[in-house]
Amino acid sequence: MKAATREKKGNGPAVVRFEARLARDGKASKNGSLMLVLPKAASTKLRGMGTLEGTINGHPFRAPLEMEASGAHRLRVNAAMRNGSRAREGDTVKLAVLGPEPEPKVPTDLRTAFSASREAQVLWKDLNTDGRRIYLRWIAAAKTPETRARRVRRTVEQLAEGKRRPCCVNVYEFMLDRVQG
Repeated sequence: MKAATREKKGNGPAVVRFEARLARDGKASKNGSLMLVLPKAASTKLRGMGTLEGTINGHPFRAPLEMEASGAHRLRVNAAMRNGSRAREGDTVKLAVLGPEPEPKVPTDLRTAFSASREAQVLWKDLNTDGRRIYLRWIAAAKTPETRARRVRRTVEQLAEGKRRPCCVNVYEFMLDRVQG
């Protein structure tokens, strides 16, 4: 098993790459899920994260990171992840996951747009870090200034309507851009 490596791409989060063996969960699992126990080096680099975003053998996933009583981290690999990665029990798989990110900073255009809606400001402050990050990734993924402006307006509208997630975001797009290539 290789040690975990960490690489930085642009101004986004670091990508942690490692290999782990797919094994049966110690408890008889009804849904057939398997587990990956993260190598100690990867576990250390990903400490404090509740959800992992990344790829397993190139297949994108987003799943909770679990902690064992020993302090080690593990990742439950469900049937969709297994099928997409073409992995079976006993296989060693390659993972590339986004590392911890700092609290996202609100860009100037969004901060200005918030001044038009008290409701949007209140809900923004109530969102957890992941919720704010998803909105900001959606805005940042715009390819033209017009699309970005429309997404900023739509973000304020959706928050004012009480929506905690953007309507039309591909949560894997940001991650895949960083872990591939």
